[in-house]
Amino acid sequence: MPAPLNAEDPTTIAGYRLTARLGEGGMGKVYLSHTPGGRPIALKVIRPEVASDPEFRRRFRQEVQAAERVQGLYTAPVIDSDADGPQPWLATAYVPGPSLHSAVREHGPLPLRAAARVLAGVAEALQVIHGAGVIHRDLKPSNVLLAADGPRVIDFGIARAADATSLTRTGVAAGTPAFMAPEQAMAQPVTPAADVFALGLIGVFVTAGSPPFGDGSSPAVLYRIVHEEPDLSGVPAELRELVTRCLAKAPADRPAPAEVVEMCRPLTGGTPLPAEGWLPPAVSAEIDHHAATVTSLAAQPAPPATPPASFPAAPPATPFPTPPPPAGFHATAPGTPTHVPPAGPAPQRPRRGRNALLAAVAVCAVVAGVVVGATLLGGGGDEKAGNNDAAGDATSQTPTDSEPAPEEEESGEPTEEESEAPTAEPPADPEPVVYEDLSISDYYVISLWQDPPRPVRAEAGPGYEGDLGYSGSDFILEPRLLTTDDNTLALLRRDETGSLDTCRSVTRYTDTLVIEEEAPPGSEICLTTTAGDIGLITVKDYTTEYVTIDLTVWRGAAQQTG
Repeated sequence: MPAPLNAEDPTTIAGYRLTARLGEGGMGKVYLSHTPGGRPIALKVIRPEVASDPEFRRRFRQEVQAAERVQGLYTAPVIDSDADGPQPWLATAYVPGPSLHSAVREHGPLPLRAAARVLAGVAEALQVIHGAGVIHRDLKPSNVLLAADGPRVIDFGIARAADATSLTRTGVAAGTPAFMAPEQAMAQPVTPAADVFALGLIGVFVTAGSPPFGDGSSPAVLYRIVHEEPDLSGVPAELRELVTRCLAKAPADRPAPAEVVEMCRPLTGGTPLPAEGWLPPAVSAEIDHHAATVTSLAAQPAPPATPPASFPAAPPATPFPTPPPPAGFHATAPGTPTHVPPAGPAPQRPRRGRNALLAAVAVCAVVAGVVVGATLLGGGGDEKAGNNDAAGDATSQTPTDSEPAPEEEESGEPTEEESEAPTAEPPADPEPVVYEDLSISDYYVISLWQDPPRPVRAEAGPGYEGDLGYSGSDFILEPRLLTTDDNTLALLRRDETGSLDTCRSVTRYTDTLVIEEEAPPGSEICLTTTAGDIGLITVKDYTTEYVTIDLTVWRGAAQQTG
């Protein structure tokens, strides 16, 4: 259901007035708006951290252009877009109704005839989508909306753009594990037949109320999709043959969408879809409620004219001061073999609160002088001002009535005190510390504040303790991962030199990298921690049991940016 906008939401995008928030996902947020003529549209805005990836931009542009060619009765067509602006977005026709996922979860499985009409409508949508040269790649119940005159398929093709970005964190092709085809689970080339497999999964969900391979953890579900047979016990006998053929492991054994439409025809009575009454009353009532809500929102007066919300690039996480080693910690001497993990539980990384950071900022302001501080906070640089506004900075740059400004300041000439005030020098960069041939075992982590960094066991899995972890399982569907928690990883391109300046400037943030696909031996990775340290990782070798890296650490460097 549409939800009210909150303080962090923009009010307009590219001239479209936003009236409500429709949803939010890993790629962005979806808002309700209207065309100048009053037709409702769904406007998806891509997150800045995703849009900052050049390869995502390129693929997003291509996929939007392809999606604009898709014009079918059972699809929500793309009607406008901007793939090149500061924050990419696209607008599609709005469908006033719940998703198939929501309808089944809240009201139970659909009756046989309604389920067959959904499958026939989605199959007809796939005909149009595939005919335009697009593969959906993420067909699932939440991407099928129910309207009074039939289902609508949304978000076709956009998953491929997400596949290109380093922010994809699943370790496999973009998609939803419970609704993936076997070839997607194994990161093999994807064809239109993958969408037909997903259609079979939807057929089970809409009639039995749950996906045929279970919900569980992603690796377990993907393993069952590849190696086990689906649970069709809850599927009506009339649909079982259709679903079984769609769920064939080999893509070539699955039917084409047109064949699915024909197989559904006897189940729908061979009659056209009625304008109303084809869904259970509870679902139809929800559709009516959606439509009434959108109508009332459209009738609300526009808010007072204000400058449109800007979309600055997402700033990196505010670094915290470097913490000291925990009490009782004894560093081993340099040269100690690091691939031998110590006994005992993993130490928790100490962190300081936000008050410590604010105190440090206050001290710097005193040293720099009132005028320098005012210049930094209020003068020039619209981007910095925007970031301050976003953080809630309400510092005033004008004197109050009780404290009039001296005439010398009003004339623009520096006062004697200002002329003689020393200028604060930025702190010098810390010296790099190099550790060679560090071996991090499977499900172990290292912390950059340790000297030397020493691998420790992370019982809950890598990424929950420490700064950098390794998962090297030899399970067929679980990739080998470098991962972190609350920190940022940035994979450097071949044309980027691994250095402190580079690590400070890159913004392609993620928290997980798949070694086989993204970071093979020779790759360089920047790691910036919330404790304020910066590390440069060079991958040397990896197995299922450990990864070997060279590590250069600049402790406290994330705070010393000048």
